[in-house]
Amino acid sequence: MQAFFSDEMTQPLEWFGLAHILLTLGFIVTVIALWIFAPKLRGSKVELWARFFLIGLVILFEWRVFESRMLTGSLFRMPLCAVSLYGLTFAIAFRKEWAYKIVYFYAFGSLLSFVFFDTPWGLDRWNGWTFFGAHATIAWLAVYGYRVLGYTPTKKDLGHSMIFLAIYAFIAGYAYLRFGGADELFLFNPPVDFLMFFKDIHPVVYLLVFSLMAAFLMFVMYLPIYFSEKRKAQ
Repeated sequence: MQAFFSDEMTQPLEWFGLAHILLTLGFIVTVIALWIFAPKLRGSKVELWARFFLIGLVILFEWRVFESRMLTGSLFRMPLCAVSLYGLTFAIAFRKEWAYKIVYFYAFGSLLSFVFFDTPWGLDRWNGWTFFGAHATIAWLAVYGYRVLGYTPTKKDLGHSMIFLAIYAFIAGYAYLRFGGADELFLFNPPVDFLMFFKDIHPVVYLLVFSLMAAFLMFVMYLPIYFSEKRKAQ
């Protein structure tokens, strides 16, 4: 048990190995199941317990990272997944619909982090479970806010979310260029190898392509809401 919670790395997860595939499929199944069954909690006596159970999972999986990132780091050193996780946790815990409608669109990082994980720890260490568990809670919170609490982001909210991210990215980029440290938003260092092609052309080309990709993924996050609301209106 002591070894499980240690920071000693032993067996990193094989990319697209059986464990990785099963883990990702399991995550997708939980998101779909929550989307289908979560509305039964709406207005029920157990909704409050279910909501804070999710918050408890966030604390369980994220606390060690929170200590290093927030208590000894900087607000503008957070990756987009952390912005989404902390923002959604705040919005769901305290029922702040305005916050949910901004950070909901960043939840695409949850699935991307499962598929393109960057943790050196495997599932034989707690650090591996915290990585995947924390990113899973992002998606669960995003679904919970819409399907249970009824928070419904609109196209206008999508625009506000993009503006907020642009401002945050500008400050984070300045912090990286001015003081160094980690490029948490990948503004200058591609997160995956195939994007190096654009950086090799010119850093500005990479930044433009990366920004368009982010905007596209945020738009994709709006589509489930759009089609769901359209079906309700029929």
